[in-house]
Amino acid sequence: MENENILGEQNAEIPAEEIKEEQFQEPQAEQPDELLELRCEVTELKLRLALLAGGAAPEKLDEGVKLAAGIMAAQGEDAESAAGEVLLEYPHIKLARRTVPQFSAECSGKGDGFAAIRNIFAKR
Repeated sequence: MENENILGEQNAEIPAEEIKEEQFQEPQAEQPDELLELRCEVTELKLRLALLAGGAAPEKLDEGVKLAAGIMAAQGEDAESAAGEVLLEYPHIKLARRTVPQFSAECSGKGDGFAAIRNIFAKR
């Protein structure tokens, strides 16, 4: 009898509204899938940003993201370190920066860079 009273008292403590809400909640099977998709998108965006900040070429980002995602999965690194490792190991992903040579010419004509060329043609 005492056990029945204890069980009856425990059930009486839970409000009826909470019981109804628990019964009619939507299944949460879809929520983890949506969270997983969002996490994947955020991770991809972090990788893209880290690769761009590291100097990757915009047309090579897809390849770099795949490589960095593989490194993250295999070694458990964060996005920044995985992107850095990809840029070190695969230099073709980096943006090739070209510098334009700058020439200077003096007014006198003797010390400029074209003086040797003028001398060659002047002898003919």
